[in-house]
Amino acid sequence: MTPIRLGIIGAGSFANSPHRAAMEAQPDRFEIVAAYDGSPSASLDWASRLRAAAYESLDDLLAHRQIEAVFITGGPVSGRFEAARQALEAGRHVIVEPPMAASAAQCDQLIPLARRKGLALTAAHVRRWDNALVHARRRIDGGELGDVALVKLATAVGSLEDGPFGEGFDLFDAALLFNATELVDVAAAPSLRHGSPSHALTVLCRFEAPPAVEITVIVAAASAPLALPRMLAVGARSTLSDNSAAAAPTTGPFYEGVWRSIRERAPVPVLAAAARNAVYLAECAQVSARRGQAVVAERLLKAVE
Repeated sequence: MTPIRLGIIGAGSFANSPHRAAMEAQPDRFEIVAAYDGSPSASLDWASRLRAAAYESLDDLLAHRQIEAVFITGGPVSGRFEAARQALEAGRHVIVEPPMAASAAQCDQLIPLARRKGLALTAAHVRRWDNALVHARRRIDGGELGDVALVKLATAVGSLEDGPFGEGFDLFDAALLFNATELVDVAAAPSLRHGSPSHALTVLCRFEAPPAVEITVIVAAASAPLALPRMLAVGARSTLSDNSAAAAPTTGPFYEGVWRSIRERAPVPVLAAAARNAVYLAECAQVSARRGQAVVAERLLKAVE
């Protein structure tokens, strides 16, 4: 088994992340060989902690001949598109910590570029493999709950400063896993406390067919018990509720899939079109919250290989 040699863009964020732990737990699949973190001093510091070569610029890192793929993380979401574009142009596979870019339009530039270059492009939506989510989807798909009218997803975050593109972004990816029909409209409402910044954001997603999916992101300690279930599915025969505490993400299956996609040419574990659709859903929520009205959705990309 030959490990994939990786360059890290955003080494400071990566160093303390579950993504680093996941890769280091699979040394036969991944080897971190280079790192860059926005400034020479930061790059040198974090690269030494990662036992990797430090680079003072993205161009210098991409010139490292051993690098086969890059992992992009940290910094403003607005910078991820250009880093991914440059990496793809340089012939490197690209893994991005979600969101994949700051807009669906940016994703729509990256996807055909990766296809033209014959390179893997994916976003690390590792929460897809969390036990609670997998269990719920299995029970719903198996018909145990009957026809499901509504799925509610909730999470606690430290801040809503970045709105839908912040810490709760994975819920937008999860929402699209529960309904494969066309998105009709998105209505988002920030919750204010005496004129202070939003302490919660609720987003209702309606599709051509049930279920509707409601997303709630609340500012609270991640370990604090929520006043509502983290997941609730309301079916004609039964209701599924998950009140468990937030768990560490399940990263193993995603990174096993990344290795297979690069070494064995298998489909990436999270299709770029699906990552793009999550970005588009978050964009709709952002616009709806600002306008105070529902946003009629355009067609999503087909998330098929």
